[in-house]
Amino acid sequence: MLLDKFNLSNRCALITGGAGLLGLQHAASLLELNASVIITDISSNALSDVKKQLQVDFDEDKIFLKEMDVSCVDDINSVANYLEELDIRLDILINNAAIDPKVIKKEGIKETSRLENFPLDQWNNQIAVGLTGAFLCSKVFGSKMAGDNKGGVILNIASDLSVISPDQRLYKKEGLDAEEQPVKPVTYSVVKSGLVGLTRYLATYWSDQNIRSNALSPGGVFNEQDDKFVKQLSSLIPLGRMANKDEYRSAVQFLCSDASSYLNGQNIIMDGGRSIW
Repeated sequence: MLLDKFNLSNRCALITGGAGLLGLQHAASLLELNASVIITDISSNALSDVKKQLQVDFDEDKIFLKEMDVSCVDDINSVANYLEELDIRLDILINNAAIDPKVIKKEGIKETSRLENFPLDQWNNQIAVGLTGAFLCSKVFGSKMAGDNKGGVILNIASDLSVISPDQRLYKKEGLDAEEQPVKPVTYSVVKSGLVGLTRYLATYWSDQNIRSNALSPGGVFNEQDDKFVKQLSSLIPLGRMANKDEYRSAVQFLCSDASSYLNGQNIIMDGGRSIW
């Protein structure tokens, strides 16, 4: 039966940035299909909160927590060794960790989100987490999946800003000169575009070992943002609204299961139609 292809019993997934807004949703989506899930994040407290939420609806024995900095290869290797010690084979890797720089103008401080003023340390940090982290996790965990020829899935969480430019009009503040206006920083577009390139590379690199690699590019997710911002962004979306945080669950289930067994190297843009306008 077709629905049997969604069954992830006896499979294990690792999610980076799992304590974030969508990380929890990714975990829930796979737990719904009976997978075991290793949720990693840099914050142990946030991980504990996520587990408390998930174990209300799902089997606690299928939920594992590991503190991990995706920009630190020693951390990643430590988690890989932990899985080996428990004789856990990873079947699914979701590269979700990212720094999403919020557009906030602090009065009296020179606007640093603008390209002319953007600090190199912020560039390095955001690239390290969002793009280098995905490379390192794919290198370590993907290599192990490829090593036994049993196949696997790598899913990179990109963004609609992997295919369109940020509309900086959304972040415009009244009463500020042009050079003081906050913007969506350059790093976000670079990271998300880079993830799509990484996806395509991995899709061919381990195809002989039946490792499939795809990207999911979500649009804006409603999370109690400012009413004006929500209204402006919604006007750019054919469906007329932002996404609810749980609306990507079915896409993750499809992309991580055998239901998508012939899908490889693709960027699935799920943005309510924003990128086609």
